This record gives sequence, structure tokens and C-alpha cells, in this order.
Amino acid sequence: MTIVFLSVSTAPLNRVARIALIAAAPAIAALGLLCSCSPKKNTAATRKYQEFITRYNIHYNGDTHYKETLHDMEESYEDDFSRMLFIHPAAAKADEKAPQPQGNFDRSIEKAQKAIQLRSIKKKPKKKAGKSSDPKYKAWMRREENNPFLHNSWMMMGRSQYLNGDFLGAASTFFYISKHFSWLPATVVEAKLWEARSYCALDWLFEAENILTRVKSDQLTSKPIRSLYYSTYADLLIKQKNYEEAVPMLTKAIPLATRPQRTRLNFLLGQVYSALGQKELAYKAFDKAGSSSSASYRTKFNARIKQSEVFSGADITPEVKALKRMVRYDRNKEYLDQIYYAIGNLYLSRADTTNAIANYELAVEKSTRSGIDKAIAQITLGSLYYDLRKYSKAQPCYSEAVPLLPTTWPDYAKLRRRSDVLDELALYSQNVELNDSLLRLSAMTPEQQQKVVERIIEELKEKEKEEAEAAAREEFLANRDAMGNTMQGSSSKAPQTFVMNTGDDSWYFYNTATKNAGRTEFQRRWGNRKLEDDWRRRYKSTFDFNDFGTSGDDSADNEEETDETDSEAADKENGGKENADKENDPHYPEYYLKQIPKTDAEKQTANDVIQEGLYNMGVILKDKLEDFPASETEFEELLRRYPDNIYRLDAYYNLYLMFVRMGRMDRAEHYRQLILNEFPDSKYGMAMRDPDYVGNLRRMMEQENSLYDQALQAYLDNDNRGVHSTYAKVRSDFPLSPLMPKFMFLEALAYVTDKNTEGFKNTLMELLERYPDTDITPYASSYLKGLAQGRELQQSGGGNMRGMLWDIRLGSDSTAVSDEQIEFDLNPDTEQYLVLLFPTDRISQNALLYEVARHNFSSFVVKDFDLEQMNFGRLGLLLIKGFENVEEINHYRKVMAASPTLQLPAEVRPVVISAANFDTLLRNGRSFDEYFRYMRDKTYRDTEEAVLPPELFGESEGLTPEEAAEDTAPIPGDAVMPSDATDMMPDDMEQAPEPDAEQETDAPEAAEPVTAEPSDDIPASPEPVQTPEKPQTSPEKTNEAPEKTTTSPDTHTTTAPQEQHKPDKPQEKPKPNTPVETPKPATPVLPEYEPGSEGDDPLLD
Repeated sequence: MTIVFLSVSTAPLNRVARIALIAAAPAIAALGLLCSCSPKKNTAATRKYQEFITRYNIHYNGDTHYKETLHDMEESYEDDFSRMLFIHPAAAKADEKAPQPQGNFDRSIEKAQKAIQLRSIKKKPKKKAGKSSDPKYKAWMRREENNPFLHNSWMMMGRSQYLNGDFLGAASTFFYISKHFSWLPATVVEAKLWEARSYCALDWLFEAENILTRVKSDQLTSKPIRSLYYSTYADLLIKQKNYEEAVPMLTKAIPLATRPQRTRLNFLLGQVYSALGQKELAYKAFDKAGSSSSASYRTKFNARIKQSEVFSGADITPEVKALKRMVRYDRNKEYLDQIYYAIGNLYLSRADTTNAIANYELAVEKSTRSGIDKAIAQITLGSLYYDLRKYSKAQPCYSEAVPLLPTTWPDYAKLRRRSDVLDELALYSQNVELNDSLLRLSAMTPEQQQKVVERIIEELKEKEKEEAEAAAREEFLANRDAMGNTMQGSSSKAPQTFVMNTGDDSWYFYNTATKNAGRTEFQRRWGNRKLEDDWRRRYKSTFDFNDFGTSGDDSADNEEETDETDSEAADKENGGKENADKENDPHYPEYYLKQIPKTDAEKQTANDVIQEGLYNMGVILKDKLEDFPASETEFEELLRRYPDNIYRLDAYYNLYLMFVRMGRMDRAEHYRQLILNEFPDSKYGMAMRDPDYVGNLRRMMEQENSLYDQALQAYLDNDNRGVHSTYAKVRSDFPLSPLMPKFMFLEALAYVTDKNTEGFKNTLMELLERYPDTDITPYASSYLKGLAQGRELQQSGGGNMRGMLWDIRLGSDSTAVSDEQIEFDLNPDTEQYLVLLFPTDRISQNALLYEVARHNFSSFVVKDFDLEQMNFGRLGLLLIKGFENVEEINHYRKVMAASPTLQLPAEVRPVVISAANFDTLLRNGRSFDEYFRYMRDKTYRDTEEAVLPPELFGESEGLTPEEAAEDTAPIPGDAVMPSDATDMMPDDMEQAPEPDAEQETDAPEAAEPVTAEPSDDIPASPEPVQTPEKPQTSPEKTNEAPEKTTTSPDTHTTTAPQEQHKPDKPQEKPKPNTPVETPKPATPVLPEYEPGSEGDDPLLD
């Protein structure tokens, strides 16, 4: 007989549970003494015993932890009120950028698993005679689980997985429950609803809807099930943006929810009403959310702000006053931006843009968190400025706000595009505004000018004073907090005015302290920007002609200018230094008066700048933003103010094309007639004589595209004569073609295999001069820099080069790029990445991601790999992470090569690189081309050390470009691996490969080494170089089968590139003529890739 000891949990029990346990303990103890209650037996006694132990011991502990952790999660979670709320805090774990809830349910999962493992009764009970025909008895006998309570542990495990963010695991658990506990209909329904909720979190909406639509109303038998059903269905409908049907579901779910959830769902209901435009109902829902006793102050505050946003009363004055009263309270200090933003919304709802802008500006100014709330205020303010054509003011709003927005923000792509274009648009807008102001000043009398200037100076000084006091106040408060001063004395002792603690009240650029503070603030806000013109513009020129060695004549001019500047400085020092200082200081009237145009020539120059600005603003708005109404405004402003401007013909033509695209053919015909009447002999006038000009234009574009396809195909077929002839035809027939930069680039590349360096250089120089801001510019400037640095053109296997990706630098606008030499760590035992490089214009990034993810999922059951996408212009990267060393990558690539489903396109190039080296490329803004060159030089150095005696290789730093062309084989387009062969190769790879019989030399005592031919395959790792002391690697590996080598006492065998090396001193002598068996390669032969895949750029060497 087995004696069973009843283990009672020490966790706190409620009164009912304690009474039940005390009452049942004697009976359970008696059962344990009278029989063996093992889960391996299935009797009434064992079932009752296992149920009791499960309920009040293991499951109770897990359930107590579950309820406490869930309550804390719902109470403490800080919702993001700037977006639609999640149906439950746990759903936020599906969005990494959302605020994450607290709470870990691992203990509940552990307890549930323990209960299932220890208390599950799988054994079938003994059959009873005469019951075989009873349907209920047969159903009971088919049960897979005979512990009457264990389904609760299963449900607790599934819910805990969901709340932990393991939505897929939770869905699997609930699916299992619904299939294996079919005799418990309520449990099955609840499991299906949780499964649907898990699918909603995964954004698998079709699967969730398929489950929810099958649930019948009569199956909602309990309050928890009804609450779960209504909230889950509401979540699905909100994600589907079906807000009308979501309202009744939320309305039914609210009274069934817990107190914290009730507040959250009321707020969500208000957001849904607001999205439907039902402002009065939204106002009431927000009021319920804010007035709840369980609502935190943060929730109450945001509910009040949301109420003001949906306020629909006729008079907004009481609402504005109520919001302004909130500004007075110290506890709202961190929320001032939201308060002023709400006030601005009230004014904007009444079309009072002046007061709206003023309050939006206050919202931006008072923001202390620099988060999503500030970004929303800036976007709204920038949008108002944009609509008012104040592009110079809109630009900083967008440029600061867009980086703070999540990529899932509504219309994010549109906002990002507008921000990019505003960087360029604002320059012309500033020129127009400035010269308009100067012309207005020039029309005033000197007395009026003086008054205007004095007012500007007073405003400047007042602003500087306010900024200085604010800075000093912040400094004082920071010092007070740091010193622990509680300021308990009377308020009269507190300083009322504040002075910068620098001891220097000179102008900003003469004040070292303020300049340093400004530099720090600049770097905090913008990063480490390169010192260059147009540093804030995204579409800035990426090159300087001085980098191409064409600035030799300018140095003398610069010296002359320097001499002149020095002489002028000397004159100023001797004479009017004081006057000159005032003209350069905005605190004096002379600074402004000297800028006012006085002569007719100066006024004409200002008008010319305005004309240029208006025209270019119209073109940018039309072509880059496709904002045709705004573009029309700029063009018509230009024609109204300057009827005879030099841009008139181009303005007519752009307006004609714009109205055709808008479908306003009457307006398009008006501008067509203007071109025919005023410019009949122009290229546009002659072309527009045909009423079907638009059709002809479309056909011309099709012809240009056809010619480009023809030139590209000729280039790929190595038909350079065809490339040159097609380019000549396009240059003659379509000189203004938008495809001209691409034609010129193909023309330049064709000169590479023609061995025409001058043609290559001149064509690229012309391209940069004519088209400095195209997508081709970075490539052209990169190759010209390479030529200026002494690198030479090199053919790629006798044919035209296919790849142009390696020179693209990995970095952003804020990355400070340096040309200093950097070192890479070639340790194969550190974390490694497999990087798939591809041209984004030829390979679908999402399709490649899907194929690799599917391969990983189907080929590796246990191992998980992280996939990360990156884009740098035309170069796309797919990073496969999760490799601890190179050996793991070798195995991964072996599996990839053998996969029947994953076939990488020819344009995809795999690169093996350590995590540290990849971070070095990103941090320093370097290219893969530089990494490949380092690998080449390092490989040569290692081979040199392994083959030659120390006195011969000395302090060599690798090959020069000329030596590399003579002494090394061309770098093949294979995967680059670290060259530490002894660490990368298996332990049994100790001897160099032996050549086949037909490759053996006739001289048995002086056998020469076998040269490795360049391979088009991607090697798993380089071959080792056998030396007496330290094995090294050769830079190449063949794709041939391993070959046998006969070694002699006087010969040291290696796989050095092309040129064969023999040391002058003999090494240790192995037995002569003794063949050494070579082990099989670590990886199979992999798919072929074109040259240039992972080696040095084949264009420049």
C-alpha cells in the first residue's frame, strides 16, 4: 500500500477555500491511505483525488499569481492616447513601438504545465458490463482526459501565454483545448474566443472572423464568455476599420468588463465615435472614461483633452477658458503641449487660423517630452503653414516631427515625402520672402526704414532677453535640484530675474560658452553632421569637383582672394573697423540698411530672385508633390506679378500639362493657345500645333523607354558600339529626355571595356555638371573619386560589368563620413551575419524576405533566425542573424544550397560578415567595397607571412593597386569569409589539397604548388595554407573537387593566387612521395554567382 501525503499550499487561501480544504482533508487522507491514487489508475477515487490536489495545490498557486499579475497589468499600463487604444494592454506586445505592459506570467505557465504533467489521467477506466450500447457511456469512454479539473489548467496556460505576448503559442494551446475537451461545450467556446483574440493580436483577421462568426448567441452562457466575445469582436471590427458595427459590441462589452478595463473601453468607444464623426456621443464617452473612479490622473487628463477636440457647441469660449485654467496647475506642467494643442484645435474648428497657429506654436514651445504629442502639434502647425504657402516655416515643423512619428502613423509616407521636398522648397520660399521684404523697405522713405529697422532690433533684443532668462531659470532650477535645495524660504528670496552665469555678455559668436552650448544642442538635435553647404537638405549634391582633381587653377584664385581679404581686413583695422562691425551685427541698424536695394540694378536683381523662386516653387509642387492647386497658385502669381518674365514659356507649358492631368481641358487649351500665339517658333509651339500633342508626347516617352531598353540590352550583350550609337541618337532626337542621366551612365560604363579612361571620365563629369541631383550622382561621383585617387579601370572578365552596388555607403544624413583607414576584426568565432545584398530596383524586398523566412521555418525546427531589412538607396540588405560563429553559417548555407524550394535570384549576393564588422561599416558610413579591399589586402598579407621567410616579407602592408593587378588573380564574385582558416575549417582539415595525377609535375623533388583558379561559386570557407608552425589561408578557393598533391622535401605547397611561391629555405621534410588524403569539403558546391558578388568592385582596382 502506498501512503500518500497531502501537500497543502502555504499560499493565502480565501475563507471558503480554507473551509473546503479542512472539511475535505480527512476524506482525501483516508482515500490516500486506503488506495494508491496514482494518475496511472482511473477510478472514481483517483479522479476525485487528482481533481482535489490539482484544484487546491498546483493550480491554485498558478491561478493566484495569474489574477494578481493581471490586475497589476491592467491598473498600471499607460496607454498611448495619441492612437486608437488597444482592447487590452497585453495586445500592445504585438507592436514593439507601443508602450509595453508590465507583468510576467511565466510562473502561471509553469504551474499549469506542472499540473498537466503530474495530474493528468490518460488511462481508460474499466469497462462496465451492459453499458457498451449507451451513447453517453461511449462518449465518456472516448475522453482523452479523465481529471475533471485539468481543463482549467489548460485554459490558464493559454491565457498566460496570451498575456505574455506569445500569441501564436496561445492560439495553439486554445486550438488543442477546443479539440480535446469536446465534452465541455462552455470550455470549448471560451477556448475558441481566446483563439480568435490571439489571431487578432497577430493581425490574422480572416482567421479570427472565421471563428467569431461561427459562435452562436445561445453559446454565450456566462458573463465571462459574453465579455470575452463582445470585446474580441469589437477588437476585430476596429482593426477592420468597421467602426459602425464595433460600437454595439463595445457598448455591450463595457458593463461586463473589470473596472480598469471599463475605463479603457469607454475611452476606446469615444475614439470610435470620434472616427465616425459623432462628436456628441464621443464627448459623453470620454466624460465617462474621465469620471471613472478607477481612472488615473493621466487618463482623466487625456479624456478631458479629447473632449475639447470633439466639442461641438456653438460657443467655444467656456471650453477655452476651462483648458486655460488647467495650465495653472503644477501637476499639468508636463502636459502643457497637449493643453495648448487642444486649444488650437478648438480655434481651428471655427476657422480661426490665427489663434490656432498661436496655440500650436505654444504647444511646440512648451513641450518638455519631445515625443509623439510634440510631433502631432508640429505636424498640424506645419500643415497650416503649408496651406498658407509659408513653406519656410512649414519645413522645420515637418523635419523635426516626422522622425518622431511611428511608421504606422496614418499617411506616414505622404508626410515623409512632404518633409523631404520641403527641404528644397523652403530655400526658394525664403528667397522670395526675403526679397519681397527688402523691396517693400526700398519703397519707403529713410525715416520709415529707420523705424522698421529699430522695431526689428527691439524685437530681437526682447527675444534674446527672454531666451537668456529662460535658460538661466532652467540652470538655476537644475542647480537647485542637484544641490537638494527645497526652496522652503519665502518666495521673495527667489530671484525674479536671471542672468547667464558666464561672465560674458558679448554677441553669440564671440561668446565661447554660448557657442559651446549651441554646438552641444545642435549635435543632440541633428547628430554629427558633416560641415558642408545645404547640410539640412536631403537632396544635396553628394560630390565636390575638387575631389576629382580639377581644382588646380582655383588655388591661385583662392590665394588671391585670401590676399585681398587680408588687405581688406587691414584696411578695416586701420580705418572703418567700427562701421564694418556694425554692418555685421544684427543689433545695429547698419546691418539691415545695407541689405536694402537702392539702385535700379539691385532692385532688378531682387526681382529676378523672386521670379526664379516662384517658378521653381511651382515646378517642385507640380513634379515632386503633385500638389497641383498649390503649383497653380505659384505659377499664376509669377505671371501676375511679372507678365514678361523669362520663365513665361515654361510656366505656360507646365500649366498646360498640369491641367491635362487634372482633366480641366478648357484651362489646358487656354495655355496651349498662349504658347501658340506668343511663342509659335519655340519647340513647344511647333509641337503643339498638332491638337493631339498629348498623344504624341506619350508616344515619345514610350520611344525613349524603348531606346533605353535597347541600350541596356546592348550593354548586357557587350555590344558597346550599339550603346554608343543609341546614346548618340537620344542625344540628337531627345536632348531633354528625363532618362538622359541613365543614358549617359551607360555610355560611360561602355568605355570601361573599350579601355577608354578619358571617355569614361569625361562622360561622368558631364553627367555631374548637367544633372547634379539625380539617383545616378552618387555612383558617378564615387568612380570619379576612385580615379582621382589613382585607381585604374579594370574589366570584369572581359565583359561589361553588371553590379554597381558596392560603393554605396552604409549610413544616414547624420553619419559623419571619414576617409581614414579602418580596421576589421576577422575572428570567425564571434557572432556572424549572413547579409544578402541586392538591387532594390530589380529584386522585390518583401518577396525575398518571405522566401528566406519560409526556408528558415521549414528547414530549421529548433533554431530561430532573426531577419532584418535595410535600404541604402539602390542597395538593399537582408540580414540573417543568429549565428554564433562561421561554422554555423557554413551549415546554414549547406542547407540553403540543398533546398529544393529556395533558389536565390542571380542578382542577390550573399556576404558573410561579423556583427562587429557590420556595425563598423554602419557607424563609420563605409561601403562593402572598402570591406572587400581590406579582406583582399589582409588575405595577401597572411599568405605572404605563411609562405615567405620573415626577412623577405618584412613590414609589407599589402599590395599597391599596380602590384595587385600583376601579382594577384582577379577577385572573384564569391562570398567573403574571414581568412582565419584554422578557426573556420573542421578539425580534420590539416593538409593542403593534393593535385590529380595529370597535374603532378615531372620533377619529383621540386613539385610546384597548384594554383587555385578563380571560382564563380561561393566557398563556405577559404582553404588553409599548410606551414610548419601556423596554418593560414589563401585568398581563393576553387570549386573543383579536392585534388591530390605530392609534396617533396624542398617544396612548400600553398594555394596562393596565380603566381607560385617557393621559399628559399627548406621547411620540415615530410616523407617524400607520400600521398596525403584530403578530407571532403565542409560544404557542398553552391550556386554560381556573377563576378563582383562579394569581392572588390570589378570596375576600379
